[in-house]
Amino acid sequence: MKEPMSSTTIQYPQGDRVYTTSARDLTWVDASRPGLRKAAVHENRETGRFLGLLSFDTLASSGLHHHVDIAFSYMLSGGLTDYAGTTVAGQMGINMPGATHDAIAYVPTLMASRLDGPVLYAPGVGAENVPPLHAGGRSETFVNPRPEESPDVSLTLADLPAWPTAVAGLTRRMICDYRGTRNDFRNVALKMIPGTRVPPFRTRQIIEIFVLGGGMKVNGKLVLGGSFCVIEPDTEVSMGSGFGVEFIAWSEGRVEWLDAARPDLFGF
Repeated sequence: MKEPMSSTTIQYPQGDRVYTTSARDLTWVDASRPGLRKAAVHENRETGRFLGLLSFDTLASSGLHHHVDIAFSYMLSGGLTDYAGTTVAGQMGINMPGATHDAIAYVPTLMASRLDGPVLYAPGVGAENVPPLHAGGRSETFVNPRPEESPDVSLTLADLPAWPTAVAGLTRRMICDYRGTRNDFRNVALKMIPGTRVPPFRTRQIIEIFVLGGGMKVNGKLVLGGSFCVIEPDTEVSMGSGFGVEFIAWSEGRVEWLDAARPDLFGF
């Protein structure tokens, strides 16, 4: 396996600079509470970094936990409820650093998730011999540092403004600019109309993608709805869609356009 040249230690299951996988091909494992499962694209239990899918059966709950770093959960189906309300399908649920809550599913729930850091669980939450739902999860006593703030920021993607970009046929919705965290990353939703071609660029940091619908080619690899794509730093990228695509992306740094100067693709 090849380790990307990034500030985080992540290993992918093949030695390619552009790694793609369908959600159907991921391996599901049980988590440490009944009715919870996860399927990782990558998972680092030391740093808490995670990209992949999480699922809740009806009446399954996460257990009381505290987010040390930011966490994202795009609801593909169902929904999760905590004391602040419910995040439903079509929404991105964001837990900012310090968020403390217990979430329960009243219907079967599936989400695409990215965690940037570890999660603390209240002592006694979950079985000790099974990995917790959240990567980097560990048992520790904690206090909610900002009880007046909601543990969730729930954003409906379709309601966010779609702004034109410097690339013809491509629009961008800004989901999170990471303000209030220790990192200067971007989380966006991008949409290409049929026939869109993105000019070639080089990555400086890692980019992680989940395709919601349609399909595109990244360096010649077809990435369809329900698939993940990870692009390593220092990679020359060609990207385009013959028949339209919408995808969520996390970019950890600006890209370098190879043909001309233009604003950053991911909104830096």
